[in-house]
Amino acid sequence: MNLREAGHEVQREFARSAHAQVLADVPAALFPYWAEHARQEFAGIPRDASFFAQSAEGLTMFFELAAAARKTCALPSRAADSVWHAWMQMDEAGLHRFCIRHFGKIIPHVEKAKMRSGMGEAMAVCLAHARRRASKPVGGDHLPKLFSLDRRLGMPHGFGYWIIGGMVASCALDAYGNPNDHMSYPEPLQPEGLALLGLVGKAQYDEATRQAAQREGLSGGGDGWAGVIDSGSDSDGGSCDSDGGSSDGGGSDGGGGCGGGCGGGCSS
Repeated sequence: MNLREAGHEVQREFARSAHAQVLADVPAALFPYWAEHARQEFAGIPRDASFFAQSAEGLTMFFELAAAARKTCALPSRAADSVWHAWMQMDEAGLHRFCIRHFGKIIPHVEKAKMRSGMGEAMAVCLAHARRRASKPVGGDHLPKLFSLDRRLGMPHGFGYWIIGGMVASCALDAYGNPNDHMSYPEPLQPEGLALLGLVGKAQYDEATRQAAQREGLSGGGDGWAGVIDSGSDSDGGSCDSDGGSSDGGGSDGGGGCGGGCGGGCSS
């Protein structure tokens, strides 16, 4: 498929999206620019139309969440971030106009090192807003579509997220987009962490705790991987550090290997 045909395929995928009205305003020149330049920063990234279209859709989802958040919102997808970077390089002023037109404000690109709140809290903010947007309990066990994007696309060195035993789990994806064997449970993304950050109320926290206790009583232990709930293509967050590596312990991120490459929204 040549670039012209691929461009038409991008437009067809955009038209099928629930975010079609916003995606229709993505400049046609962005796909060929991304296809040519993304691999310079994101090694091994696929360059096909479907991958780009889904990544761009993920980026618009994130912009919507970041615009609504009053705190820094971390991006749980390197695939979506690849489109963000390409757009900034190609036409940053045009990107700002796009954000103002559709989300009411410029969404600043905030590097991990410059997030005052830390990556753990910023990712928790993203998870909370994504669950609200999907009309799901913030303290529940729903995995938003944006958080499952990298693993569904097989993003090389991406951020993998799952729900295991009712808890948000994450690990780095390898060069082929497959999960490695180092799973972590980022503390800020669990009901207790969300409650400590003021992102979930007491009633929802108590309900999440009750359900967790019930699951624990029914499960009787076992292999955590066997308890993975595959959210599939219809569910709506990921956690590794900015180079795709993972971590399993407390750190400045808020602990538990929670992280991403970039964020947006308020950086205070």
